[in-house]
Amino acid sequence: MRHNHIKNTMCAAGRTLSLSRSCGGGEYGGNGKRMNHKLAFKRAENADSPLYMQVADTLRSLIDNRILRPGEKIPPTRELRDTFEVSTITVEAGIRKLVEENYLIRRPRRGTFINPALGRSGPRTGEKLTIRIIFGEIDLNDLYWYIVLNAIESSPLLERADKLFTTLRAASLTPERIAELTDGCAGLILCGYSSVRFTEELIRRGIPFSMIGGFSSAEEPDGPEIDAVVHDDVHRAYLSTRHLLDLGHRDICCVAGPRGSRLCRDIEAGFRSAMREFDLPEREFDFATVDGHTIGEGRETGLRLLTRMARPSAVYACDDRLAVGIAKAAFHLGFRIPDDLSIIGGGNQEIGRVVTPEITSTPSYPERSAAIAIGKLLGQIRDPEHRKSCTVLQIDELVIGGSTRIRRPRGE
Repeated sequence: MRHNHIKNTMCAAGRTLSLSRSCGGGEYGGNGKRMNHKLAFKRAENADSPLYMQVADTLRSLIDNRILRPGEKIPPTRELRDTFEVSTITVEAGIRKLVEENYLIRRPRRGTFINPALGRSGPRTGEKLTIRIIFGEIDLNDLYWYIVLNAIESSPLLERADKLFTTLRAASLTPERIAELTDGCAGLILCGYSSVRFTEELIRRGIPFSMIGGFSSAEEPDGPEIDAVVHDDVHRAYLSTRHLLDLGHRDICCVAGPRGSRLCRDIEAGFRSAMREFDLPEREFDFATVDGHTIGEGRETGLRLLTRMARPSAVYACDDRLAVGIAKAAFHLGFRIPDDLSIIGGGNQEIGRVVTPEITSTPSYPERSAAIAIGKLLGQIRDPEHRKSCTVLQIDELVIGGSTRIRRPRGE
């Protein structure tokens, strides 16, 4: 019998996973047949991601590299549990993540299969797909969206598709412009802050689309469910604010934007929820809004906050660039971080890690967001019975930097 052995080391976010494939009996394959793969999983000692994500990342890489093939049935949970030497709950959480991303499909009473659509790069007719990716109301120099763009561009699901990248402002959304954007396209991926009117028009015209991000206003579109992937920004804000409260801070200000957006509303909801748990009064001046997530906006806002009579001892900014701008304002005014002011950002971006002290932050998941959005869009295009849904990526960890500390009474 011929034996194959393929090893690949994947390094991401500080973790190292070993992947292997060998031919032999004993595993499951397509349509319930035995699958000639043996999986090897090396747990990284210093991994900074949960075990279930390491399991998901391992399986995803095997699928992307065609070591596990579209249509094959994966081994039962108990076998994966023994192979990966983790708990059943951990394996199930990893599988659920790949189901959300449309890498895996659960079939009742039959098992879990690798999505057959991963083996196709176009519609069933063999016609090549054209997908338009629209970036709305965002700065393409933003590292998060740059990573999203690269993830879409390099996705094996769109390997042979024509991908058209477009930037769009809500003010330019005329009927003629909408027709131009959708003409000849099998579907659209909307990134950033999208217009409610635009999405409603796409629904009316029957154009398949998925969203990464939210709406440019707090209003919700009328009509059916939309395929979207978002971060749980309410819990992100709650977690960040709660960290400051646990450090003894009570005079906390939250800075969020873009002004009037759904994101801004969600950030305020999470911030207010944490403050209420400590029976702190709701004060209007404790929540500041900005037009965009830039260092300049953060600096201007920081100067206003730190020169008022009721100066905060801590600030939570929804984006690391805002946090860096606020830190610049603090340095300009002679305040020390974190001695005089604690700061938390959002997104765990590179800009927050190259300043001194590093900004305490919460992570975002651009690659995962792109993979899920692509899977949702292809589901609409290829499956008439596809059920649309919004996938919410949970934010359940803080990346602790040097910008936060236990509050000391002023003057100490």
